[in-house]
Amino acid sequence: MKICYSLLLAVLINFNAATAEINAENLNLTPEQNQKILQLKEDLKAEIQPMWEEIESNKRRIMEIEKSYFEKFWNTLTEEQKQKFADLNRQ
Repeated sequence: MKICYSLLLAVLINFNAATAEINAENLNLTPEQNQKILQLKEDLKAEIQPMWEEIESNKRRIMEIEKSYFEKFWNTLTEEQKQKFADLNRQ
């Protein structure tokens, strides 16, 4: 999942960075070419958006699961162990 997220992020950032520099003036694009490039960017955004939403949803779910397991872990410890755990995490 982490690799998928990183790859998706890299592709989107690279495309966005490249298209930020693409315009009719600096590449001598025709109006038709410029429109086509703008449409490609919009199509990419539309195709990737559901994936971003799924990633965000999964991240929230992972955090909920981790919180649940940490609460169970924490409730398993004695007060002395909780203090030692807290001390170890301050270092």
